Amino acid sequence: MIHETSAKLTAGAVLAFSARDADHVTITQIHDAARWDALLALADRPHLTQTFAYGAAKATQNWKLIRVCLSIGDVPIALCQVLEKRVLGIRVVSRINRGPVMLETNPSNERVLAAYRAIRQRWGHWYSGPLSIAPALTQSDENAALLRQAGYKFRGVKGWWSGRIDLTQPVEAIKAGFASTFRNRLRKTLESALTLRVASDIQTVDWMIARHVENMREKSFTAVDANFLINLRATAPQDYIVFQAMLDDKPIAGMSVVRFGDIAEYHTGWFGPEGRDANAGNFLMWAIMAEMKARGCTTFDIGGLHEGHGYTQFKRGMRPLEYQLAGEWVAF
Repeated sequence: MIHETSAKLTAGAVLAFSARDADHVTITQIHDAARWDALLALADRPHLTQTFAYGAAKATQNWKLIRVCLSIGDVPIALCQVLEKRVLGIRVVSRINRGPVMLETNPSNERVLAAYRAIRQRWGHWYSGPLSIAPALTQSDENAALLRQAGYKFRGVKGWWSGRIDLTQPVEAIKAGFASTFRNRLRKTLESALTLRVASDIQTVDWMIARHVENMREKSFTAVDANFLINLRATAPQDYIVFQAMLDDKPIAGMSVVRFGDIAEYHTGWFGPEGRDANAGNFLMWAIMAEMKARGCTTFDIGGLHEGHGYTQFKRGMRPLEYQLAGEWVAF
């Protein structure tokens, strides 16, 4: 059991650490959503894939979900959701997506090494299936060396690439940070007949999911499926929010965001012909930032970038602070 006090659970909690302590990380399961959320809130850079709701949704897709806290002494240092695929009860592979999430701001390399080594020692064995991991570490030579030291091998696959916008700025400062083309198109939409609708009710969410499925079918791409989105929303309905651009009381475009802690992340989007003609994407992205800032969010994650995609060029027009994670690694 993890013993914790509010004094210990602060971003500034520091322990004396030596290389030998890397072998003394304890791993404890967590089952309570409130406890998980409270710990995740300590992380400087949490990720949607490590939220309680995301894990619950994945657990409906033939994965066994294990939520763990890594600690040294009485102090939690990291959280991680591990997905295990089993055949006839035998674990054949384990998967970690953008984790473990460190619970300190700027943790030492030794502390990070300890967490990743403990995860590898627990799940990365050939006799119980390999561990496939997309680490929650930014891409750098230093982090690659650290992962190799912890016993992982790089698979040659690039990591998650996205960008974040600081919502603690005044709204006009956020807008001023956009590229001129994005800003000019936004100005025109704000002067147009477009109106905004924001909702989290099940009917609106169902509408958004149906548009997402329709979008995948028409444009021949693969993303999260309808069942996953339904279960994601069911776990945290207040944090699954749909934004609709309306023209003559009809939705012509829509976007969904998921909130976790003080971060809002873009998740799915759809644009009808009228929505594309009206530059509804600019209108909705700005509406999301303004609304989520008003709701207390400090960060907006634009929800992923992909090389060569036109939508990536559009998102980069918001001039987010881009980041890329360390790629795909394996241990066995």
